[in-house]
Amino acid sequence: MADVIETTASAITAGVNLVKTIKEKFGYTVEDLAIASGLTVEELNGIETGAEAEPSKLHRIAHSVGLPDVTPQIQH
Repeated sequence: MADVIETTASAITAGVNLVKTIKEKFGYTVEDLAIASGLTVEELNGIETGAEAEPSKLHRIAHSVGLPDVTPQIQH
């Protein structure tokens, strides 16, 4: 996965379809991904088709397959 996207944040910024990418790279079915992420099949289908893109759900998907999350550091 790291060869496709480095972090959850970069994936979201780049507009990567996480559901489609994870299915292709890991051979997951939408049902597998639902179990791994704790989201429903309907939620994942909505994300895959572009009907939904709630960031917290995208992070859950990414984290379910070990994609790291990097939050930009704010310097004071």
